[in-house]
Amino acid sequence: MKKYINISLKIMLSLILTLPILGALGIFPPPTQDLYNTKKAFDFILMLEEIKYITYIMVTVFVVSIGLVWTKRVSLAALLILPITVNIVGFHAFLDGGLFTGGAIPANILLGLNIYFLWQNKDKYKSLI
Repeated sequence: MKKYINISLKIMLSLILTLPILGALGIFPPPTQDLYNTKKAFDFILMLEEIKYITYIMVTVFVVSIGLVWTKRVSLAALLILPITVNIVGFHAFLDGGLFTGGAIPANILLGLNIYFLWQNKDKYKSLI
């Protein structure tokens, strides 16, 4: 049973990590003001869209992480996406109106999945601590 839960959670993680990749490739339309709850959040996203640096870094990390998830290196993938996950959740918490808004739901799911995989592989991190 645990095996099927892990596989379904890996699929969910991969799908959530795929969303920013598709956005960076231009498959999704550009962001509009109505997608965000505050003007500050929209301005921040426009700045990130204009600069593209963070977008390319995030896409690279997510592509590598998807590969790691499916090559039995979930512990490394969870560590790799942790800083980005914290920043995404922080964006929604402080700029976009809170953690219970519509746009924050994928971020909350990503955080939950990240915590689950970090906790599941905690024995592998003992050498880091």
